[in-house]
Amino acid sequence: MAEQRRKPPMRERFNISRWAIQSPWLTISFWLAVSIAGLLALSSLRYALFPDVTFPVVVVNASVPLVSALETEASLTEPIEQEVAGLEGVTDVNSTTYAGRSVVSLRFEVGSDLAESTQNVETALTALDLPEDTTFSVIPINLNEASVASYAIESETLDLEEVAEIAEAEIVPAIETLPGVLRVDLLGVPTEPDPTQPPDIEQLLREGNTIVRFNGNPALAVQVIKEGAANTLEVADALAAEMSQLATEFPNLQLTLAATQADFIRSATRATIRALIEAIILSILIIYPFLRNWRATLISALAIPISLLGTFIVMAIYGFNLETITLLALAMVIGILIDDAIVDVENVSRHIDRGEPPRQAAITSTNEIGLAVIATTAVAVAVFLPVGTMQGVLGQFFTPFG
Repeated sequence: MAEQRRKPPMRERFNISRWAIQSPWLTISFWLAVSIAGLLALSSLRYALFPDVTFPVVVVNASVPLVSALETEASLTEPIEQEVAGLEGVTDVNSTTYAGRSVVSLRFEVGSDLAESTQNVETALTALDLPEDTTFSVIPINLNEASVASYAIESETLDLEEVAEIAEAEIVPAIETLPGVLRVDLLGVPTEPDPTQPPDIEQLLREGNTIVRFNGNPALAVQVIKEGAANTLEVADALAAEMSQLATEFPNLQLTLAATQADFIRSATRATIRALIEAIILSILIIYPFLRNWRATLISALAIPISLLGTFIVMAIYGFNLETITLLALAMVIGILIDDAIVDVENVSRHIDRGEPPRQAAITSTNEIGLAVIATTAVAVAVFLPVGTMQGVLGQFFTPFG
């Protein structure tokens, strides 16, 4: 009677490491390709302070030659509100009416495309039958915008009005031409509003009625807002170079950096790189004294950066940035990588010490613990997956983390 063939246990059937061990050159080539692609992906990642979360608001500033606020509300404000309230993604509509002017503010769902929302509002207003001689402008605003950097502008020889003239004519236009700059806000410009006229809504939204003091002295402030797809560090560096050039062109002005996101981003990036280096050093210090095997130590040390390079590929594909949330996630993953690498290497070394050939020791070891390692990794994925699928405002921030 023929002996029934033994069915391999589940842990052997799901041992994906066996394929890699049996084809070493293919495995080495694969991870070399992953490393090179990871380095290229890392160079393409943008640096930012927080994830790109858009809180889109679109403001309609419309004017019509009417003499009373009631007429303006009936002829202008109400038709605009009724037309735009039904647009996709609109969650809230507010309006303020002056004599001859209407300001309608539309709040869209978090994460909505601001450019697309603005275009939809413009299309709706173009098709609307408004009173004759009506003019309107549509102003997009992202409430989550933050300045890449702010510079104070002072002078010991010029008054504030003269400084403002130079800033508006020379400094602001020069900064606006830099790559990645969305707009430049000049704050603290002396103004004398006309009490008989309604306020300039667009100017108020961007500049407001501000008084700037720097080190206790009156000054102007330049706030630089970057485009959503721009690299924060690149914009900050280009801005610093341009401000240095402007400082030489206008020696009677003091252009001083007041605040910047670049320092915090560089600090967070350095902290993550330092954690990576410390993890590699700690793995060497822990593994080598116990195993007395430099090859086993080297394998554990290489597992960390190579795995992170593979992560950078996924981040580039999904459009994630190197920012606070993703750097925190990478720092946490380093601990998991060290744990799995030490467990695998120690078990392989144990079988080698029993006299098994290295190849067979690797196969036997992964047969024993491979499924357990996959299970623990799957549990970690299951724990953090709900974080990555959260909805709403928190979901927008924590999706890169999950």
